[in-house]
Amino acid sequence: MNRRIKQLLILFAASLLPVLLPGCLEVEPVYSTLSITVQPPPDQAGIDLTAVKVRAQAVDEPVYYETFPDVSGHAVLNVSPGRYTLLLSALYPEGFSVSASQSEFLALSAETTFFSFELDLALSGGIIFRQVYYAGSKTFDGANYSKDQFLELYNNTDKVYYLDSLCVGALAPANSTVSNNPWMGLDTLGLFQMTWMIPGGGTDYPLAPGESVVLAFNAVDHTARATSGLDLSRAHFGFYDEELPNHEKHPDVPALKRIFAGQGTAYTMSVHSPAPVIFRPVMGVARWLADVERWQNYQPGSTSGLKYMHIHRSWILDGVECVQNPANALKRQPASVDAGFTWLRQGQNKGNAVVRRVKEVLPGGRIIYSDTNNSTEDFLYDVPAAPILTPLWK
Repeated sequence: MNRRIKQLLILFAASLLPVLLPGCLEVEPVYSTLSITVQPPPDQAGIDLTAVKVRAQAVDEPVYYETFPDVSGHAVLNVSPGRYTLLLSALYPEGFSVSASQSEFLALSAETTFFSFELDLALSGGIIFRQVYYAGSKTFDGANYSKDQFLELYNNTDKVYYLDSLCVGALAPANSTVSNNPWMGLDTLGLFQMTWMIPGGGTDYPLAPGESVVLAFNAVDHTARATSGLDLSRAHFGFYDEELPNHEKHPDVPALKRIFAGQGTAYTMSVHSPAPVIFRPVMGVARWLADVERWQNYQPGSTSGLKYMHIHRSWILDGVECVQNPANALKRQPASVDAGFTWLRQGQNKGNAVVRRVKEVLPGGRIIYSDTNNSTEDFLYDVPAAPILTPLWK
């Protein structure tokens, strides 16, 4: 071949590389398709389904995909193949929310998976968790310290709420990291360990709109003990019973009433992933406790071992799904209570809490907090614990 022609052919081939190579190297991504049909709650047939957020949360990594249905309730999500959960939620101006969820499933490459949901209805607002401080802090010697845990409840309504006989606990299993939740998908839920009630005769403990009440697991001054610097000797209530030698309480702090004994010598939340709840039994606390055969039982599928106090999910006023990490996290809160989850990115023993987001500040300064029954949206994380300890009752 003529040397000149050979050189021209080489130059021509080289000029084609920028055009050819990108086309050769480009690989079309292969997605999995999720086809989702959303139906309204039976008693709210006319709600706007386009307001329902559909969120596919990856199980193995912090990745999610979101979309909204069309007016007929149909939504499509294209996701990378992998394991997911589905969370659906919406808050409406009329004062209610809807939600639904799908536990872990596998989305396969180039395949379509079909889902159908009937949304669950729940009232929004009311008495809510403003702050959950569960992960503890450190002693000044560097040891882990969890005796400074507390729950803060808030009146998010425009009416006075009487706290008398309001019950507090945490759903079982105690941690989101276990491999199985025997109550998954059931309307009846188990409470971990002990159960507590705010005392009073019916009108002893009014909580005005915009006021908070702090329930301390050890209602004492922790400032000389722990890096959190919390003085809980001015808490409004303490988790305290004379039969529990590992609890402390300032003499001026009223004690919560332990209404179910459970096991152990102290009551504590998981420092990794508790699922606290505020609830009222519809038949009243006394009748609920008296019906031992129905409401005190083993976990589903068991006939021996620990007995749990049980509640119906419709009794729950508010609950928060705290997880250690969203990857492989076990769901315990029903979707109607909390369709999402929250977690501390900085980990345990940092003195941090999860705190509800401010939705609006009304004229006069009263705060309305976000309450969509989805803690992924409603809560800030890694916030230094700071309970509101304003005196309420003399």
